[in-house]
Amino acid sequence: MHAPTKRSELLDRARQMRDRIASRVDEAENLRRLPEDTISDFMDAGFFSVLVPERFGGLEMSLDVLVDLAAEIGQVCGSSAWILALLGIHNWLAALFPEETQEELFSGNAFVLAPATFAPGGHLRPCSGGFRLEGRWSFGSGCHHGSWAFVSGLTEGGDRANPEVRCAAVPMEQVRIEDTWHTSGMRGTGSADLVIEETFVPEKRTIDFSGLVAGNSPGSRVHASPSFQLPLVPVLAQVATGPAIGLARGALGAFQDRAGQRSWGAGGDSAPTQIRLAEASMETAAAEELLRASVDSLLSRNKAGEKFSLSDRAYFRMTACYATTLCVRSIDRVVSAAGAGAQFRDSPLQRQQRDIQTLRGHVVFDFDATAELFGRTLFGLAPNQALL
Repeated sequence: MHAPTKRSELLDRARQMRDRIASRVDEAENLRRLPEDTISDFMDAGFFSVLVPERFGGLEMSLDVLVDLAAEIGQVCGSSAWILALLGIHNWLAALFPEETQEELFSGNAFVLAPATFAPGGHLRPCSGGFRLEGRWSFGSGCHHGSWAFVSGLTEGGDRANPEVRCAAVPMEQVRIEDTWHTSGMRGTGSADLVIEETFVPEKRTIDFSGLVAGNSPGSRVHASPSFQLPLVPVLAQVATGPAIGLARGALGAFQDRAGQRSWGAGGDSAPTQIRLAEASMETAAAEELLRASVDSLLSRNKAGEKFSLSDRAYFRMTACYATTLCVRSIDRVVSAAGAGAQFRDSPLQRQQRDIQTLRGHVVFDFDATAELFGRTLFGLAPNQALL
């Protein structure tokens, strides 16, 4: 199949596969990971190659394309959109490793499937040629489909007050998946724990985490495109908001369908129902506009060669968090207006509410922590969090 090169082609493919994705929602929830058919659909459509450098056979497109694809798929399945968004952006992360490691990661394919966890749940002990790594990491979304894993750990033997954190690429055969993902929402993401007893990691398969967050990684010096010089956290936050937008859009559609079928109480002829729908529609529209403006600003400023300050990075995390918060409010609003029938398992509304509540638990969407961080930078105070 010839890979599409236009944004419109990719979005058309996403729309055309929505019915197939929707038909597998129950299967994904029961499996607690995505069906392989869904992963195959994403691969065949070229979605995982969107951000892969052209030199490795990828499409090397703009970040906003992946955001829009996740929003399209999120209308029918939040879990599928989440895995698409994360495994997609982890291909961008793969292109930030040293060149020799990139060649390993992209060998044989125009993409790599790799879960990534950034909390330093492991320890790297320096040794000849690299490190001995061991640890345990939670929230390995998509790990059941991965061939590699990207995990972070503290490097032993350095400055104890300011320990070095490194991100390591590890083949999945050296990783044990522990089935911990028993949740109410986002059940199909398979975000289980990753465990490494002890394994050798060559130095070339590691990156200094401080370089990633600053947009100064080995890959940023390999590829000419400015997209590989973007700071890590703003990129992750924007992309992870795409599924939230999709969930909110899907909930609005499901609510309209339900209200239109009701002939009593809070049906479509009811003024309170109309008001709830209007307000939720505006919250979703505001979230979409905020996210689009944020992504556009991030990309245009980066293309112009601007360097992002700590305050800038806090702002981009805040916009993603606030857009997601608006999506939460929109979904909660229509579900509360839909009556008890919305809680039956055959109603997509109950699943969309479960999914958005689980999604908002991601650290970058913690409203209080993110707002405090952004507020501190507005007052000129030093950040009090590392994930910036």
